[in-house]
Amino acid sequence: MMNRPFFPRILLSCFLVLPSLISTNALRAEQYTVDAFGDSITAGWWVYARDGNGCVRCGGYEPALQSLLESAGREAVVKNWGKGGEFTDQGAGRIDSVILFDKPRYVLLMEGTNDLAFFSPDTIRKNMARMVDVSLANGVTPILGTITPDSRGGKPISQTNTLLREVAAQKKIALADHYAAVKDNWSSLTADGLHPNSAGYSKIAQVWTRAMDEADKMNAPSTSLPPILMLLLKE
Repeated sequence: MMNRPFFPRILLSCFLVLPSLISTNALRAEQYTVDAFGDSITAGWWVYARDGNGCVRCGGYEPALQSLLESAGREAVVKNWGKGGEFTDQGAGRIDSVILFDKPRYVLLMEGTNDLAFFSPDTIRKNMARMVDVSLANGVTPILGTITPDSRGGKPISQTNTLLREVAAQKKIALADHYAAVKDNWSSLTADGLHPNSAGYSKIAQVWTRAMDEADKMNAPSTSLPPILMLLLKE
């Protein structure tokens, strides 16, 4: 019995690997914008200069994320659009103008802790889902972040984060699970029980970075085989 040709298999391997390499390199080489969007936790309360308003290296997790992306060879500019004291319905009302202004590749969405003093977790779910939909409708890749802890207690943060994880799964987008990453060491990662300190922001930036890598994989072109390659497999 004759062995199957070895050369077509090499060609097949090249065809399968090449699209992934091209898409990954293109994402990392081309300069693009990342919008950090949320409330004072994004703006950087205790570790910031002012409300975001699209500033660069001005506070929160945004400077740490910028440094991580540069170290990874990503030509990205991270802009801080955090707004202190904002509720999710207000965020849903302003996100379209931010996206139209910046035309970012990614928008990082983390908001809702202010709502929990007045509104239900389902209100947050609906408003964050609206932000995701606005992003997708404008050709922007949204990444949804869970809410970080609040040491003062009384907020249904775990219940809210369960709903946010469901939104990410339903919308088929990447999730940055900040809560899971910081909850066990929150006392050493927070400045006042609610807002992160510098170490907390560094941890959050790491979570966003991993989520962006996951988003890249989810957005990579399909590797379905064209008919000619199927024929090579049959030889």
